[in-house]
Amino acid sequence: MKIRTILLTLITIFLLGAVLAGIVSAREPVRKAESVRLSNVRDYSSAPSATGFAYAVDGGLLFAGKGTTWQRLPTPSTLIVNAVAVSSQQPELVYIGAANELAIYVSSDAGQSWMKIALATQAIGAVTDIAVDGVNRLIYVGTDTDGVHRLRDVGSSMIAAGHLLLDEPVEEIVAASNGTALVRTTWHLYRAEEMGLRWVAVENLPSPATALALAQTTPPTFYVGTASSGVRMSQDGIEWQAANAGLGFTPGSQLFVNDLAVDPAQPSVVYAATSLVFGSTNAHTTAVGVAMSSDGAANWASLAPMSDVAVAMLLPVSGETGAVYALTAASRTPLALGSAPQTTTVATLESTPAAPNVTGTLAWVLAALAGFGLVVVGVMELRQRGSVAGAAELPVTA
Repeated sequence: MKIRTILLTLITIFLLGAVLAGIVSAREPVRKAESVRLSNVRDYSSAPSATGFAYAVDGGLLFAGKGTTWQRLPTPSTLIVNAVAVSSQQPELVYIGAANELAIYVSSDAGQSWMKIALATQAIGAVTDIAVDGVNRLIYVGTDTDGVHRLRDVGSSMIAAGHLLLDEPVEEIVAASNGTALVRTTWHLYRAEEMGLRWVAVENLPSPATALALAQTTPPTFYVGTASSGVRMSQDGIEWQAANAGLGFTPGSQLFVNDLAVDPAQPSVVYAATSLVFGSTNAHTTAVGVAMSSDGAANWASLAPMSDVAVAMLLPVSGETGAVYALTAASRTPLALGSAPQTTTVATLESTPAAPNVTGTLAWVLAALAGFGLVVVGVMELRQRGSVAGAAELPVTA
């Protein structure tokens, strides 16, 4: 009887504890995903098609989205993301470059898992840009300290397949499906020959290149923005022609191109952000705004005049003519231009598993102990009754 009393007392304590823990657990607030805005965008890759996802690097993190709805993607815990690129081939591959190491990461499942590819170098630095030639399975990786690394995708892995050493940080890279690629630094422009195995300087532009863009037409079309002569275009990266009709450029003036962008889903739709430069010794720059061409830069029309601040980067919405976001010299928060939606909301996912509900778990443990105790008491009760019944049935002898 003493053991039975002790067990019943413990069961009562466990049950009371489970009830109290359950009450506390029910009162705990449920952690919900936060909604914030993209506010520190450093790189952007438009969706390869109108139905695909675009990718943005914001504050060292990676986001994927369509229009105004964005979602944070998990990345390795120690990685600070600095660059992103997407392959237009199937299956779609996403590449990200690190700001804190000379390495890239590739994902074949829309950014849910990553494989690391360290660059073959002893240098220390960051990845500044990535360009993908999906047809020829080539990846060009630009860095701030070690030029351009050429990688070849052989299916199960990527191997080092060339290196262009430069003494300037790489600003931009574009790679076409015909094996031609362009690399821009602050003061120089380089063209790939022999599918990136050899590089030559592009020296026939009227002024230094300030922006690059690529339209995957047939053949591909390269666009280069210049420091004083507006936009130039080429289909081979060798011969360049002016493409300034409608941009307000006249001989003798200086038209600075801040950035260029092409809608991947509509290769004939091109965007240009420009400024006017006045004077020579003491030059003064005035922002003009963003223009759009729907015929491959043959003719431009103003999309969003902006005289108060210069545009630093253009983020087109794939498949939506006239929809583009802009980062400015004053803010890295995307500014909606043209027909782009005004709100850029990000639905942030937890990059790590949610914290366990300790009190809820405790309630279940206590309830389980109480149940086990009840089973033990029940077994003891049955055994005791069996013993009593057995004693009552013994025959009485004289």
